Amino acid sequence: MADDNPDTPTPEPSPLVITEDMLASPSAPTPPLIDFERGMCWTPAMTLGLSVLNICFFIPVFLAEKPEQILDVFLKTALIREKVLAGEIWRMITSMFMHVDLSHLLGNMAALYIVGMACEHAFGPWQTVLVFLLAGLCGGFVSLLVHPGPSVGASGAIFGVLGCAVGFFWRHRRVVHLRDKRIGLALFAWAGYQIVIGVMEPMVDNAAHVGGLVAGLVIGCLLRPRLLAGLEPSHAVPTAMQNSG
Repeated sequence: MADDNPDTPTPEPSPLVITEDMLASPSAPTPPLIDFERGMCWTPAMTLGLSVLNICFFIPVFLAEKPEQILDVFLKTALIREKVLAGEIWRMITSMFMHVDLSHLLGNMAALYIVGMACEHAFGPWQTVLVFLLAGLCGGFVSLLVHPGPSVGASGAIFGVLGCAVGFFWRHRRVVHLRDKRIGLALFAWAGYQIVIGVMEPMVDNAAHVGGLVAGLVIGCLLRPRLLAGLEPSHAVPTAMQNSG
C-alpha cells in the first residue's frame, strides 16, 4: 500500500554517472566535407589546350620525310646543356612540348588528361597551367644538372601535375573524399612504370621525372585549391595541422 503521508520526504534521485562512451571523442574522425568527383568536368579546358599544344609541336616531326629532318627539329628544340648555357633559354620550354614519336606523345597525353582533369578540378585551369610549366622547368633544370642531353618530352611536367594532385589529396585528406581509388592506383602504376623504365633505359630522363614530381608535390601543398574556396580556412587542412598551434 502506498504511503500517502505528505510529511514523508521524497528520496533524491541518484546522480547520473557520465561514462566515456557517452562523450563525443575529440579525436574521432569527421566525415569528409567534399565529394571530389562531384561536378568534375570531363573536358578540362586547359588540360586539353596543353594536349593540343603538344600535338602542334609534334607536327613537324610527324610530317618529316627523312631522319635528317627529324634530327634537325630536335636539335633546335631539345634540352641540351651546352646550348642552354650558351643563352638558348627557350629550350627549357620547347623541350617539354616535344616528343620522339607517336607512342611517346600518346602515352604522355593520356596521362596528362587524367592528372590534368583532377588538378584542374581542384585548382582551376590557370593554376594547372602554372603547375605544368613550373614543374616542367624544375624537371628540366634537374635534368641539366644530371646529364648534358638532348632531352625532350612532357613527362617531367606531367609528373609535376601528378605530384600536385597527390599533395592536394594528402594535405586535405580529412576534407576531400575520393570515391574511385582506381584512378589513383592507375596513376601511381604509370609513375612507377616510368621511373623503372628510366632506371633500365638510359635514354629515359628520370632526372626530369623526379625533379618535376618533387616540384609538383611542393606546389600542391602550397597552392590554395579552388575546390575549397567555400570552406572556412580551419576546415581546409588536416586536423593534425589545425591542432599544431
